Amino acid sequence: MTFLAWKTALLLAGVAVPLLLLLYFLKLRRREHTVSSTLLWKRAVHDLQVNAPFQRLRSSLLLLLQLLFLAAVLFALAHPVADFLEKPPQNIVLLIDRSASMKTLEPDGRPRLAHAKDAALDRVAGLPEKSRAMVISFADRAAVVSTFTDDRRRLRRLIEDIEPTDAPSRIGEALQLAVAYSVHAVGEHGPDGSAAVAPAGGDAAGGGPAGAAAAAGAAQAEVEVYSDGRLEDVPEETAVPIVLRYIRVGAASDNVGLVGFGLRRDFEQPGLLAVMAQVRNFGPEAVAADLSLSIDGTPISGPGGVREVRLAPAAADSSVRPPAASDPPTAETVLFEIIHEGGGVLEVRWHREDALAADNLIVAPIDPPREPRVLVVSDRPAVRALLLRGLASVGVSRVEALSGEEYAAVPEGRLTRDGRLAFDLAVLDRIDTDRLPPGDYLFFGGLPRVDGVARGELVEDQPVVAWREDHPLVRWVPFEGVYVARWSRLTLPEGALALAEGEDSVVLALLTDPGHRYLLAAFDLADTDLLSRPAWPIFLQNVVTAAVGAGLVEAARRVTPGDTLTVPVPPGATRARVYRPDGATDTLEVADRQSIPYARTQEVGFYRVVFDDPAGTEERFAANLLSPVESWVAPSEALAVGGRAVEPFTGVVRVNRPLWPWLAGAGLLLLMAEWWVYHRRVMI
Repeated sequence: MTFLAWKTALLLAGVAVPLLLLLYFLKLRRREHTVSSTLLWKRAVHDLQVNAPFQRLRSSLLLLLQLLFLAAVLFALAHPVADFLEKPPQNIVLLIDRSASMKTLEPDGRPRLAHAKDAALDRVAGLPEKSRAMVISFADRAAVVSTFTDDRRRLRRLIEDIEPTDAPSRIGEALQLAVAYSVHAVGEHGPDGSAAVAPAGGDAAGGGPAGAAAAAGAAQAEVEVYSDGRLEDVPEETAVPIVLRYIRVGAASDNVGLVGFGLRRDFEQPGLLAVMAQVRNFGPEAVAADLSLSIDGTPISGPGGVREVRLAPAAADSSVRPPAASDPPTAETVLFEIIHEGGGVLEVRWHREDALAADNLIVAPIDPPREPRVLVVSDRPAVRALLLRGLASVGVSRVEALSGEEYAAVPEGRLTRDGRLAFDLAVLDRIDTDRLPPGDYLFFGGLPRVDGVARGELVEDQPVVAWREDHPLVRWVPFEGVYVARWSRLTLPEGALALAEGEDSVVLALLTDPGHRYLLAAFDLADTDLLSRPAWPIFLQNVVTAAVGAGLVEAARRVTPGDTLTVPVPPGATRARVYRPDGATDTLEVADRQSIPYARTQEVGFYRVVFDDPAGTEERFAANLLSPVESWVAPSEALAVGGRAVEPFTGVVRVNRPLWPWLAGAGLLLLMAEWWVYHRRVMI
């Protein structure tokens, strides 16, 4: 402790203390009164015994209180300053993970998110004076719960209101928000919370936001991640002027999850439904339980609907890395085949209680079996007849044929249904077009008018030398001996898949984008003998089977929790009701709209969208987790962001704090006590 004005205080003490003591030494001057008796005046008689100018100092509570008060005042006048260790004011951003894995139940029976919120609340409660905090929650996307504030009561309420989801965990967007808000906050406020302005351009002290923050005299902002570390998108490069801290939440590791799913009908036997489910053990113990099927809530009994699955424990170091292919068989793919002629809602369920329930169920809408519908577009009657004959040979009877001019003029209501191509497959012969509703297309000698696709010079006198025998579209197709006189050299966008190739160019390619699948044959059917070869019916059946199978459970009807649904609006509808898995219902106004987006899909389960049109149209969607990252619930020991480890950060600084306000307050309390004692004696 240091006294900044000790000489002044000492001088005042030399004057004030003797004066106070002198008041208690001096003899009191009294007036004389005649009384009949001194029996009740013993104290007065005792005082009369003092005849000297100065009396002996007696014990007095009043004197003690007055001396203490005087000492407090003198110490305050000396300006004492104490040397303390103290945390500086901080600007912190709390990133709270609310993804599916944060629903994991811990040994105390509480979900992992509750523990994360408790840790965040403790952090807010322990912040140094004048600190400010911001809260961002994240799962598949980030949400700003609170901007920077020093209102701890508000922060506590908002943190407690954060709800869990079944969505996967992606931290990239949350980090971007944290960086943006942190740099802004650091540029505006210094360590003491006072306003500060960074130089224009932010190039001081090293340049960029960090330089601006340094020039403003502000401490680095801190970003604290409250998570189990199961993140799907940890950024590889993050150049940010922030300090990162990872607060590891959770301890449970026992979990088995459904991580893969497939569903299709047999092309030749449409009533036969094939269901594939992959189940994986992420826990440290071997497990055995049943995997079952049900349709519309009715279990399918027998071996066709129930299988016992035994799984080995996960690798001993699974807390550090996910299971590898070389590890013991911790996963099994189960194939169910059942006869079901109708539609409904299919459920695959894993019958074992473990730490995470969201990955123990898969739901999917299924449609009744139907005959494939194919559209043939050609301006050449002979080729059109060959195409119709080939489709008939593989069992396709519902075929509609149009010329190129008719295709361009056909009404939209006839070509599309619910925003998609009304046919399972469209086969186009020497047609270039941009009229391409979402669906499957097979082009012979023509091209879709989409970005990145172009036709080049002719390639002649080259054989087909290679094809992808493992791909479903060309599997078992014997291209040996197939003669193609010429084909066009194609320019294709990145991501296109070559299914068959010549010596230096693509003969058959597959191009996909959201909602579309284009199979492009670079040759004209008139320039090949494919139609007279055994490869032709096999190839056609593969293409039709893939198109029909893809339409069974459309990609748009199977989503990951958190994805946005796009629902086509039927004619005459003005309102839609969305029935969610949690039992809640949302009402949407849809009048004069072709489609509506719906984003409240954060929970695993089945979503029904019912319209008020005359037909009572109903659309069904399924949200499934199917994420090995989320199912692997053992908390990650560490995080690495931007190529560096995320390590705890703590900081203290030495500050000199004046003590005179405390001494002045103590003096005031002593003065009040002295007043009370004095008046109590007077009353007595």
